[in-house]
Amino acid sequence: MADIYIEAGVNKDLLAVTLESLITIHVYKLCNSKEITLNVVLSEKLNCDHKRLFQINLNEVQFKKCEEQPAIAPFCKWPAVVAGTSVTAGLSSVCRLIIKLSRNQKALPLLGFREACLMACNEVSIWTKFCEVDIINTIKDYLTSPENYIKNDSFYVPIDVSRFENHMSEPVKIHNVYKMARLKNNNKLLSSTVPVDQLNISHKFAEGPHITLSDVLLFPCFKIFFKTLGNSFESLPLTSAWYQSVADELKEFQIDFSYPTFKTSLLDMNIVQFPIVKKSLYISDPKRYNPQSRMFTKQYNIEKVLHENKELCDAITSRETPFGVDIPFSWDDLPLDASPESGALPESRAVRKCQQLENLAKATVKVTSLKKIETIVDFCSGSGHLGILVATLLPNCHVILVENKERSLKRAQERISKMNLSNVSVVQSNLDYFNARFDLGLALHACGVATDLVIQACIRNKADFVCCPCCYGGIHNCHHLSYPRSERFRSSLEYKDYLIISHSADQTHEEENVKTAQGYLCMNLIDTDRSLYANECGYKMHLSKLFPSSCTPKNNLLVGLYNL
Repeated sequence: MADIYIEAGVNKDLLAVTLESLITIHVYKLCNSKEITLNVVLSEKLNCDHKRLFQINLNEVQFKKCEEQPAIAPFCKWPAVVAGTSVTAGLSSVCRLIIKLSRNQKALPLLGFREACLMACNEVSIWTKFCEVDIINTIKDYLTSPENYIKNDSFYVPIDVSRFENHMSEPVKIHNVYKMARLKNNNKLLSSTVPVDQLNISHKFAEGPHITLSDVLLFPCFKIFFKTLGNSFESLPLTSAWYQSVADELKEFQIDFSYPTFKTSLLDMNIVQFPIVKKSLYISDPKRYNPQSRMFTKQYNIEKVLHENKELCDAITSRETPFGVDIPFSWDDLPLDASPESGALPESRAVRKCQQLENLAKATVKVTSLKKIETIVDFCSGSGHLGILVATLLPNCHVILVENKERSLKRAQERISKMNLSNVSVVQSNLDYFNARFDLGLALHACGVATDLVIQACIRNKADFVCCPCCYGGIHNCHHLSYPRSERFRSSLEYKDYLIISHSADQTHEEENVKTAQGYLCMNLIDTDRSLYANECGYKMHLSKLFPSSCTPKNNLLVGLYNL
């Protein structure tokens, strides 16, 4: 059994919900499963936010008014699904889980080939981000600020709507497209070297010839959009044809809803589309422009930046002795299942993984000896190696594993169950959706920006942190944060020069390589910037190396203690 949690306002016989909750309810109704309960928590705040809410008749869907909820339910932004000791957030992940748990044989095909539809998280997949973030934000803005799209008796089509129209004109790119083409064209000898645009496979639905979860998520958004347009579909022929196909497929499961309407009618307006760069919404498309793939590591640029910023190099305060080195630790005293050596890792890699985990575990235990720590979060936890080890060492602490990869967390849950650990909870969520309170944050090799997002989450909670960063070349400005992080580095270093240093920090090869020492210097510069930023936020910092340093090329250990 599992429970969906949403917030809603109630006005007489109507349920007022957000667009994300509306889509979740749509998937829940489509699955029609007794294995899942829809729980509605009434919110006075939502009763007042009419512009952003959608009204559903109470008779449209079965739900339970929720007076109490399990402790883990508020760990994430809703809608969320709670199943046992795990909670899942993020629209795509929530809807995928509803379908899987429903065991509805008619709904399961919506997950597509190998159940991979919308499996990739929105940080790495343009398509997932489009379906669960971009188009939803566009429709919300469209409803709340229609004046942004209307000028001189013309209606300007939102950019993301035009992106979808272009997407529908692109060749179908799915994993089994050649098998599908051989069947459709009755040609078993069709070569996989034939270009995809010559396979005679078209976009009837968002991902190809068959309806998937992507269509179910997108449909309510375009239903809202097309209803405001009246019959003015001519400028979006492919999207219009797609919309009708999905409407026909889902006619038994559609939910009637009302929503904010415009004061100005669009029926007699001229429909205008902005020109867009025609690029694929699939991340696997090699033609897709990816500015983060450019390299900034030409040697003369690195030497120039380091020479011009000698005073920043002098600010490095890295210590050789790792934080927590004095804490006793022995793998022999722990259950075998707490060690990576119990899994399928090659022996040499398992040994190095054990050394990495030992360093972070000892640092964690050291922090708990100095501060009162009740809740520990293992961010970007993967299959839970660090969090499970910490939960074993500190049975009186509650450990939360946070990871957005479904398969990794499945392995973690299997280990937790096998070890009968009662002090571990599991959260499948992006960092954006996680909002639980905690005392100590951990991150072992959180890639690029993720390390800084973890530190930022700890700072918001005034929580201590233990981090071993990774993938310095993946650092880049985003809507959450910008670089350099500290005032001192920002006053001396331009963003482009910071990227040169961060890319060079990934050049930590074998010891005899001429660039290795330079790479470690650049690693220390980036982590000194992180340390100085944490200092500015009230933290006492400890920057050191893992021991032995050979356990990983990315061997810096950042420990931040708040207000110590």
